[in-house]
Amino acid sequence: MLADFAKCLSARNIRHSETEAAMKKEIVLFAMICLSVRTTNAHSFVDSTSSVAVYPSVPGLPTSGIFTVIVDNRQIWTEQFRTNMDTSKLPDWFKEPHTVLAQEVHLASFSCGGKVRVSVRVPHAIKQVLIHPLSRGTETDVNGDVLTFSLSPLDNIDVEIDSLPPLFVFANPLEREPASPNDPGVHYFGPGVHRPGYITMKENETVYIAAGAIVYGGIRANGVHNIRVQGRGILDGGFAYQQMVLVENCTNVLFDGVMIRNGDGWTNTLTNCDSLSYHDVKVLSFGPGGDGIDPLGSRNVTISNCFLRCTDDCIAIKAPVRDQCVSDVLVADNTMIGFAFSDGVTIGFETNAVSMRNITVRNCDVILARGGSRVEGHSGFSIICDGPAIIDSVLYDNIRVEKSELKLFELNITDGTKYGVGPPGHIKNVTLQNISWSHEGPILLHGYDENHRIVGVTFDHCSVSGKPLGDLKTKVMHIGKFVDNVVIK
Repeated sequence: MLADFAKCLSARNIRHSETEAAMKKEIVLFAMICLSVRTTNAHSFVDSTSSVAVYPSVPGLPTSGIFTVIVDNRQIWTEQFRTNMDTSKLPDWFKEPHTVLAQEVHLASFSCGGKVRVSVRVPHAIKQVLIHPLSRGTETDVNGDVLTFSLSPLDNIDVEIDSLPPLFVFANPLEREPASPNDPGVHYFGPGVHRPGYITMKENETVYIAAGAIVYGGIRANGVHNIRVQGRGILDGGFAYQQMVLVENCTNVLFDGVMIRNGDGWTNTLTNCDSLSYHDVKVLSFGPGGDGIDPLGSRNVTISNCFLRCTDDCIAIKAPVRDQCVSDVLVADNTMIGFAFSDGVTIGFETNAVSMRNITVRNCDVILARGGSRVEGHSGFSIICDGPAIIDSVLYDNIRVEKSELKLFELNITDGTKYGVGPPGHIKNVTLQNISWSHEGPILLHGYDENHRIVGVTFDHCSVSGKPLGDLKTKVMHIGKFVDNVVIK
């Protein structure tokens, strides 16, 4: 074990200061974004009075017949998206009332340079409105069949009106200096329909998907450095491309601004990477095993300002291989809808590396988490240690869970055989601060045996259903055997 641990350390020096790790990740992300940010997309129309970039409609995609979206007096093309899965071929475990019918969402995207006024018209007088995340307290005005509210850049929201399908509204920042077809090292996809299949990226290359473009296929990269996938367009798997994005053994990777959707299985699989950032990416999945973003055995990872609506875990941090340790992961400012069989964010199940440490989840909203799993159901967020890893120094800070149907939170050391061959592992030094769960439900802490324990769990300023966790601990806290040093402040 010591030899394996030394190998992990030699790959990346593990930091003991979580604050320093978080600062480093944020600096790396800022630098990468500064390198990638460009002037407003030449293929979108910019209103000079309000700095709104209106995207062209995408040929062949249906226009919403329900929602009319106006932003600062400019109409925004709104798509009606319905799944193309053959529901008769779904596995039995995936058959729930909300998955056996064609799933439908409506999508409105634009770019803006500041706060804008958004109006949404529907075919009937509006009775009830919810705009998620609820924590933003978005002020709304309803006048008959029109809903009005304001958004700023990086506001990605879910608008629920009466019993209508959800409307996702994505307010992207303006681009600066977008790629052009003549740029060297750029796979350029302008407005329209493209069918390249899997795109294999080389060193120092960029895939640029412009607003108004849909690219049917996926991304492949292995052992290359300095790669970018950018733009305001759509990468679509057509529910035919497996592991739509598969990036392995790469360094200095940035995904920024694009929508990635409708793949078959895991959507973004990121294996043994270093210095990896996902920023303002929208990930939508609809089929079995539809994980959103899965960093596997990776280091110096930042996932920020992303919107994920998924049919398996929205974000899953894993370590399937023993000598590929996980360290310095920051998940920040994301909105997550676990539509089916999904946590918002989970560490596990696969935890076979020597160590997984310095993981921070900060300022995130979990709108929904639900569905069955191999540990009797999903949670708002969780650590499922299903393998021999030492999982150490995990911080959850300022997390809001609106609805988690089965469990609020879970720490669980299994026998290591749910997805692997064992043995069990370890969980220690987990802090939850400023966490709010909107309704009551169980919080589960379960070690495995005397030698595989959960040690050191702190709940600081946490609330359940509007009440301090300390007032409800005998009702919602389920602490099993082999759990030490649980503190509720």
